[in-house]
Amino acid sequence: MSTKWMGRLLLCLVFIITASGCSSVLGPGNTGGSAGSGSTGLSFSILVGEREMAGTSGRLLNEAYIEGNSIIELLRKSGIVTFAADGYSILEVNRVALSQDMMWEVQVNSKKLTDWNSTIEAGAAIVFSAKPSAAGALFQPVILTVNGGSEQPELTHSHVLSFTEDLSVKGLMKNSGMIKLAENNKTVLTVMDYTPLSSEEWKLKVNDKALLGNGVDMKLRPQDKLEISLVLK
Repeated sequence: MSTKWMGRLLLCLVFIITASGCSSVLGPGNTGGSAGSGSTGLSFSILVGEREMAGTSGRLLNEAYIEGNSIIELLRKSGIVTFAADGYSILEVNRVALSQDMMWEVQVNSKKLTDWNSTIEAGAAIVFSAKPSAAGALFQPVILTVNGGSEQPELTHSHVLSFTEDLSVKGLMKNSGMIKLAENNKTVLTVMDYTPLSSEEWKLKVNDKALLGNGVDMKLRPQDKLEISLVLK
């Protein structure tokens, strides 16, 4: 082979190797986009005293996130927070409602939120904490949770009420204004105006432990949770 052809062959080899190297650096399918751009890394917590009640709301918040949105826009779009007619007063957070002597305090990255229209950045930590409305008041909540299950999911809500001395399970149900008991003051008839079908019944738990017999007379303590669940017989 002549020197002329040998030179051309070497030049072609150099070109092929160089092109291959550039392709490797760019990587397959690399179009200049940002990998993992769908993950915003927002964290979301709902605290009622020592209880965490966020559920799956963190996922909903991340799905609703758009760069440049304000925190009020993000919360409205996600549906996690239910606002009053004024657009800013909070009625519920993740289906958790507070009694009238309580309020929600909102923190973003450990700082109390003072401007709902401030921009929320990716990776921010948002915390809603139940607090007493009166400054310096002792916070002793009890939680009443209604679980409608798969049959009546729209009934599922939690209500945070204030603890009082000698408060029993029966007393909490009566004071809630949402529950109607039978004449024996033990059997639950209706919850939030819903009467179970013949195939359904209400079951009671306190701190995830089933109540039987005279369990409605059980005395509660601050931070206790009473759950009333609609179940099939």
